[in-house]
Amino acid sequence: MASPADVYQALREAHGTADAESAAALYAPDAEYYEPDSEVHRGRDEIRTFLAAYFARRGPVGISVKREVVADSSVLAEWTSSYTEAGRRWAGTPGVSVLEVGDDGITYHRDYQ
Repeated sequence: MASPADVYQALREAHGTADAESAAALYAPDAEYYEPDSEVHRGRDEIRTFLAAYFARRGPVGISVKREVVADSSVLAEWTSSYTEAGRRWAGTPGVSVLEVGDDGITYHRDYQ
């Protein structure tokens, strides 16, 4: 597996093209992804299903990193996102992501907004 920073970059690229398959492939089979409202998606298949629905609503999601800290197997990133939902363009939406990356991919991912 690539470095945690490279994995996070690949995840952002998949979001930018609304590619649920490529994004889900970056997660470990037993990964946990927590949305900002604390809803959890467990396992690569459940994460893929969530992302497919998410991209169906929003299309490509641009993520612009403001600050990124990488330590050992973890990434902490402050970012803003941009997307279109229900005909309205959203830009500059702030958030923070915390990721842990293991041998099989992302094992833990939590977003805060």
